[in-house]
Amino acid sequence: MDFIGRYEERKIMLNLLSTPEPEMLAVIGRRRVGKTFLIREIYKDAICFEMTGIKDA
Repeated sequence: MDFIGRYEERKIMLNLLSTPEPEMLAVIGRRRVGKTFLIREIYKDAICFEMTGIKDA
């Protein structure tokens, strides 16, 4: 799928994926802006564990 914008975010995420040491990425922001979609698309072949949080749960 093609992305519109998010150039800096994609660059950071792909750089983290290419480092030899383990990395942790925290993605925060407003609701309904595509955070989960972005992560799943960038890391679709590399995700081995996924956890999604719910506010006040």
